[in-house]
Amino acid sequence: MPSDEPLSARLRAQFAEQCAADAAVAVLVQEACRISDRLDAIDAIVTGKADWIELMHFRTKRDREDVVEVTFDHVLGEARQQASALRGLMSQLGAGKVGDVKAAGKVVDPLDEIAERRAARLRGTASR
Repeated sequence: MPSDEPLSARLRAQFAEQCAADAAVAVLVQEACRISDRLDAIDAIVTGKADWIELMHFRTKRDREDVVEVTFDHVLGEARQQASALRGLMSQLGAGKVGDVKAAGKVVDPLDEIAERRAARLRGTASR
């Protein structure tokens, strides 16, 4: 079962030693964490777990009665692109080859964990 701790925090902890030793690894890990957080935010919006308007800040210079229409086009396509970018970064970092070891002795791939967390959220949405 996935942890309640954000995956980005766990990625930082997993690669902390390598980040301290290699600035290039630190940059890759930082970007992987950003993408992971972005994917969690997109997933929360798509599954209805987050109020997307809280994520947006805008002003109009006209009357308060103005109507502002906001649409999200291609959100799932963007999520796929972000996931692909994350997969590439994780591959560069060697994730899945030197992952965390569970009690059962299996290697845990962070991308599998993201998919598992997403599926768990979707199951929670479907039960409502």
